[in-house]
Amino acid sequence: MSDLYVKLAKDNPNWANEEEVRKGWLKHIENSLGITFHAERGRNDASYNQVIIEFKDRGLFKGSTTSAAFKEAVFDRLDKYIRRRAKDEGLPEEDYIGIAIDGMHICFAFMKAGEITHRNLLPFNEASVDLVAQACADSKRRAVTSDNLVEDFGHKGEIGRTAMAALVAILERQLTAPGNNKIKLLFVEWRTLFGQVADLSKAQAAEIRKHIPFSPKLPLADVVSASLFVIHSYNAFVMKLLAAEIVAQYRLTAFPDFCEHLLSYDDAGLLHALDVEVERGAFFEAARIKGFVEEAVFSWYVDGGIPEKERADLCAAIRPLLTQLALYRMDDLTAARSRDVLKTFYQALVPETLRKALGEFYTPDWLVDVACDRAEIADWSTARVLDPTCGSGSFLLEAIRRKRRLAEAAGRSPAETLAGLLNQVWGFDLNPLAVQAARVNFLIAVADLVASVGIEVELPVLLADAVYSPAQQPGKDEDYVEYGIGSAQANLNIRLPAALAFDRVRLDAAFVVMHAAVQQEDPYTTVEQQLVTMGLLQSEEAIEWRAALTSTYDQILELHRQAWNGIWFRVVRNFFWSAVAGEFDAVVGNPPWVRWSNLPEEYRERIKPTCERYTIFSETPYHGGNELDISGMITYTVADKWLKNGGALVFVITQTHFQSPSSQGFRSFRIDQDSNLIPERVDDLKLLKPFSKVANKTAIVRMRKVSSDILTAYPVPYAVWEKNTGTSGSIPEAETKAAVLARVTQKAWEATPVDGGNSPWAILPPGRFQDMANIQGKSDWIAGRKGITTDLNGVYMVRVIAENAQTGLVQVETRPEAGKTDIGPARTFWIEPTLLYPLLKGAADFSACHVHINEQLYVLVPNTGINKADYIEADRVLNQLPQTKRYFQHFQALLGRRSTYRQRQSNAPSHVVYNAGAYTFAPYKVVWAELSNTFEAAVVTDAEVPLVGRRPFVPDHKVYFADFDDEDEAYFVAGTLNSSLIQEYVESHTIQIQVSNIFKHLRIPTYDRENIDHQSLVRLTNKAHAAVTSQERQGLLAEIDELADRVLISKIEA
Repeated sequence: MSDLYVKLAKDNPNWANEEEVRKGWLKHIENSLGITFHAERGRNDASYNQVIIEFKDRGLFKGSTTSAAFKEAVFDRLDKYIRRRAKDEGLPEEDYIGIAIDGMHICFAFMKAGEITHRNLLPFNEASVDLVAQACADSKRRAVTSDNLVEDFGHKGEIGRTAMAALVAILERQLTAPGNNKIKLLFVEWRTLFGQVADLSKAQAAEIRKHIPFSPKLPLADVVSASLFVIHSYNAFVMKLLAAEIVAQYRLTAFPDFCEHLLSYDDAGLLHALDVEVERGAFFEAARIKGFVEEAVFSWYVDGGIPEKERADLCAAIRPLLTQLALYRMDDLTAARSRDVLKTFYQALVPETLRKALGEFYTPDWLVDVACDRAEIADWSTARVLDPTCGSGSFLLEAIRRKRRLAEAAGRSPAETLAGLLNQVWGFDLNPLAVQAARVNFLIAVADLVASVGIEVELPVLLADAVYSPAQQPGKDEDYVEYGIGSAQANLNIRLPAALAFDRVRLDAAFVVMHAAVQQEDPYTTVEQQLVTMGLLQSEEAIEWRAALTSTYDQILELHRQAWNGIWFRVVRNFFWSAVAGEFDAVVGNPPWVRWSNLPEEYRERIKPTCERYTIFSETPYHGGNELDISGMITYTVADKWLKNGGALVFVITQTHFQSPSSQGFRSFRIDQDSNLIPERVDDLKLLKPFSKVANKTAIVRMRKVSSDILTAYPVPYAVWEKNTGTSGSIPEAETKAAVLARVTQKAWEATPVDGGNSPWAILPPGRFQDMANIQGKSDWIAGRKGITTDLNGVYMVRVIAENAQTGLVQVETRPEAGKTDIGPARTFWIEPTLLYPLLKGAADFSACHVHINEQLYVLVPNTGINKADYIEADRVLNQLPQTKRYFQHFQALLGRRSTYRQRQSNAPSHVVYNAGAYTFAPYKVVWAELSNTFEAAVVTDAEVPLVGRRPFVPDHKVYFADFDDEDEAYFVAGTLNSSLIQEYVESHTIQIQVSNIFKHLRIPTYDRENIDHQSLVRLTNKAHAAVTSQERQGLLAEIDELADRVLISKIEA
C-alpha cells in the first residue's frame, strides 16, 4: 500500500478542485487495489460495497472539524448517503464506512445509535492513506468475531506473518547474544514456568515444527519453546490493543481512537507509546481501569536494548496491524460477548499438534453452559462465582451473561449491575497469557457498563495459583507469610507480615513505593522512611517488620540489577490479592488435566507439602501413586480456601478420578477434620468427544462443601451420556447447548464404591450393584499378577530366526519398533536359549477362551524373582552364558537407564527385569488384558522354545494373570471370568486402560472337584479353548455364561 501513497503524494499538489481530487484518488485506489468504485456524474461521493467516500476541494477543511466544509461533508453528505444506501441494501447502517477527503486531510465517520459520528481529522500521510486503502480492501466494517480475528491477524494473513517474523528476528538475536539480557532472562523464566515443551519426544517436536509457519534460527532444542514464546507474545499484543480500542470506543480516555492515534508516531514514538500506554498500563489507568496490564513477560519487544534495524522492522510490521484494528467495529460487541472469541483466536495461532502436546484443551462454550447449569445456583444474580483456573475466561463470560440477563430483567441500574459483577465474578490463572485474555474478555463483557457508570474499576481476574496460594490456612494465625515465586532463575522467597499481606489497600500502596524505589536502586532504609512518612507503616511496625520487608525488597532489587526490572511487585500483588478474595457460593471451571510427573520439577517440590496436607496421594505409590492428575489437587485446595460451607463446586474433570487407583486419595472426599467435599452428581461424557479432535475421558462433577459429620450419600446419581443413533460422538466446538442435548441421551445410572471407602466406583444401572453383592469383596484364595516389566522391549522381546543344535545357540533379532527407546537398527546375535521363554505380548494375542498369537516372540527372563538372592543367582547364571552376557553388554548403557530399574532395582545387576517371581513360570495362567475394550479371559499354558523344549508363556506387563499349578483350577477360573455377570461387574469399576488385579474387589468360589457344575464348567472352558471355528467357540461361550451364572448363584445361595 506504500505505492499508493507515493503515487497520491506525487499528484496531490496538482489537484485544486474537488473533481480533480476525486478523480485522482479514485484512479490510484482502483489501480492499486484492483477494485472499481461506483461514482455518479455530478456527485462528489464514490462507493465500493459498504465504503462511501466524500471528496472536497483541496484544503477546504482548513485542518478543522469545525469548518463548514467538514461539517457539510460528514453531517450532510455522508450521513445522508449512508442512511440511503443502508435502506436500499437492507443492511445495518453501522456496517458502512464513511470517509471525508479534501486532499490535505482524511477523516473516518460511522453510524452509531442512529447518529453519524466522526473520528479525528488525520493529515495526509502514509498512515492515513493506508487506513483508506485497508477500509476499501475490507469493503465494510469488521466486527470482533473469531473468524475476523483469525483471518486478519492469524498465520495465514500477511499482518500476522510479518509481525511474528519481526518478533522472531529480535528473539533470535537476544537469545544467541553472549551473557544475560532482559529478553533472555524473561524467556528462560517463561519457559521454565509456562512453556512446558521439554518433555516432547523427537518425533513430537519434529511434527510440531512442521506446523509452525516460521522457524527461529536457534539450537533445535529451543525452536519449539521460542516459537511458542513468540506466538504467546504476539497473541498478548493483539489482545491488549483490542482492549485499548474498546476502551477508546467508549470515550474513556484522551485518545478516542487509540490505534489510529498510534499511527501518527515515528518509530521511537510508537514503541515508547506502546511501552508506556499499553505495557505499563497508562492508557488503561487513564481510563480508570486499574491493573489491567500487569504481566511484563510479553512486553520484551519494547526493550531499549533491541538494535535500531530490528526496531524499525518491528514498527513496519506493527503499523498494518494498527491500521486493520483501527477499522474494527467496537461499538457492537454482541458477537464477542456471546462467544469466547479470544479462545478461538489462540487455538488458530498455536498449532493443534503443539496444543495437544501441552495439554491445552479449551472448554467448548456449550460445555461451559452445561457445567454452569449443573451448579444449580438458586439465584445467579447474587451468587459469588470463582473459576480458579480460568484460562481465557469462558466460564467468567457465561457467569456474566447470566447475571446481566437477570439484572436487565430486574431493572437494575448500570452502577448496581457493574458493582455486582466486579464483586461476584472472579477468575485466577497461573499463566500470564491466560490472565490477559480473561481480562480482555471480561472487559468486552462489561465495557458499556464501565462507560456508563464512570468509576474506577479493577477487573477481578488474578495471576494466582489455585494449588499453591498464600491464602491463610483455616485455623492458623501466623505473624508472617512466606511464599515462593518464580523458577530457579528468579527464585523469590517473599516474606511479608500477615497484617500487611492481607490488607490489600495498604499492601498495594506499599508496593507502589517499593517499586519506585527499586527503579532508583534505593536501599530499604530509604524505603522504610518513605513508608512511615506516608502513614503506610507505624513506627513500631517498621521496626518489627524490618527484617522481613528488607529480605523481600533486597531480593527484588537484586533481580532489578540483573535486568529483571518492572515485573515482580506486579506479580506478588496478584498472588496476595487472591488471599483476600473471600469465600464464594460456587466454584466452576475446567482445571488443567496434567499428571504429577509432567509438572515442572521445581513446581512439584513447591506444592507437594500442600498436596500432602490433603492426603490426596494414593496409598500405592507403585500403582498410580503420585501420578494423580493435578485437577484432583486443585479440587481440594480451592474448596478449602475459597468455597463457602454449603457451596457447590462444579468442575469439568477427567472421569478417571472416580475409578483410577491413583485417585484413591481424591475419593476420600475429605478436606480436613472440619470439612468434607461430597459428590452429588456426575455427568460422564467419555463415550463422546466433547473436545474437538481429542479423545479423553470427560466428566462434569458437582460437589458440595459440608461439615465433616456429613458423608457422601451413595449411590451417587451418575448420568452416562451416549450419542443418539445416526449422530456422531464427536461434537463440533461451535455447537449450541440445545443442539448438543438434542443429539445425546443421558442414562440415569448410579455410582457406588466397589469395596466401600475410597475404592473405585462401580457405575451401573439403578439397583444393579446390589444384585452383585455376593461377588463383591476380595478373593482370599487367588490373586492377580502383572506381567514382567523390561522397559526395553526391543532388546528383551526378540524374534528367534535361526538355531544351531551343534553349538547350542539360537540367533535372535532385536525389535527397534517395540517401545519408545531408540535401540538402533535391528541386529542379530547368537545367544544361548537358556533364558528364553515364549512371550504373551498383549490383548491382540488372546480373547475369551482363545489364544491366537500371530507371531511368536520370545522374551529373555534373566531372574526368577526380585529379591537379593534372586539377583545373585541371576548374575551366576549369566556368567555361565558367555554369548548372552555379551548380548546384554552390547546394550549396557540403555539397560542402566531404564526407569523401573533406576527407581526400584538400582542395587541389582543391570540386566534383570521387574515383576518376576515363581508365578511367572507357573504352568497354567488365566490372563486378561490391561488395555482392552471388553473384559475377556483365557488360559495360556506353554509353547516350544528352540533347542530347549516346551516352556510356560511369560506375559508382558500389559497383561495381568492368575497363576495355577492345577489345570482344572485354571479352566474353572477362566470360565467364571468369562461370564457376563463378572464381565459387567469388572467393567463397571475399572478403566479400560487400567484393568489390573481384579481379585481385589471380586470374590469367586473356590474350585470344588466334587461339584458337578464346577466339573462341567472346567470341561466346557477347556473345550472352548480347543474349538476350531469361531462359531463353535461362541456357542460354547454362551453355555459357559449360563453355567457360570449358576455356579456363582449357587455360591451366593450357599
